[in-house]
Amino acid sequence: ANTMRGFGRRAQTMAPAVFNLQKASMGSATVVMLRQPLVKGHARGFCSNEKTYDVVVFGGNGFVGSNVCRILSGMGKKVAAINRSGAPRKKESWMDGVDYIAGDVFNPESWRPVLQGAGGVVASIGAFGNYEHMKRMNGDSNIVVAEEAAAASVPRMVFVSASFPPFPASVPLRGYIEGKEAAEAVVRERFPDSHVILKPSVIFGKQENAHPLIAAIRALGPMQEPLMTNTPLSRLSTLPMVGGVFLPWSPVEAVARAAAEGACGPLAKLTLLPADIAKFKL
Repeated sequence: ANTMRGFGRRAQTMAPAVFNLQKASMGSATVVMLRQPLVKGHARGFCSNEKTYDVVVFGGNGFVGSNVCRILSGMGKKVAAINRSGAPRKKESWMDGVDYIAGDVFNPESWRPVLQGAGGVVASIGAFGNYEHMKRMNGDSNIVVAEEAAAASVPRMVFVSASFPPFPASVPLRGYIEGKEAAEAVVRERFPDSHVILKPSVIFGKQENAHPLIAAIRALGPMQEPLMTNTPLSRLSTLPMVGGVFLPWSPVEAVARAAAEGACGPLAKLTLLPADIAKFKL
């Protein structure tokens, strides 16, 4: 994390290169491929086909990020989605409002120009695995985004973090938790008055091609969420140590809508817990 933080500070003194954006139509979606820099030393601009975005979503092909893109597109916003895989395989009509950019978050030269002139950034990168992988993907990756967005003077940033499970369930998730907490600290530092940190509980909702086990767990959400919200069990969420087990799960629609609105303007709070996020359900 310290290495990434130092990289971000150095980036503030480096003028972004000017890239030529080449668009390729893929069904109803658009993929933007960043070719090699043509001119270096310019602070802003994409040569003759300059384009700025209302919101840039990192992890825009993921479970939460794709829903953020869908909601922003429905709001009429100009959206760029940056992820390793580019455009989704399954095309939907709302994707007309999204430019998909294939890029590695740890190689910001491949996507740095997209931040120029952007109104907000959403960082929704995350993964499970071993300790090192979880800390890198949930922490370092989002720290790079925060540092680069601050260096590009993006006004607002939303980070999709999490409400963490109590001990002992937290033990195998140590890398996940440490990574998220490190990223939260950098987001607060770089965007002290213009950030939103979302801390949902278990996020549930439909997702194409989800792992069967994950899909089975998420299928419990429509029962768990009202049970932990509208019954006496909701009082158990305030218990020390074990209260996190009784937090209502978070619908992906609500998480995504909170992220979309937070990237476009200030919300009532800078940090939203599951009960706050639930208010964004339609």
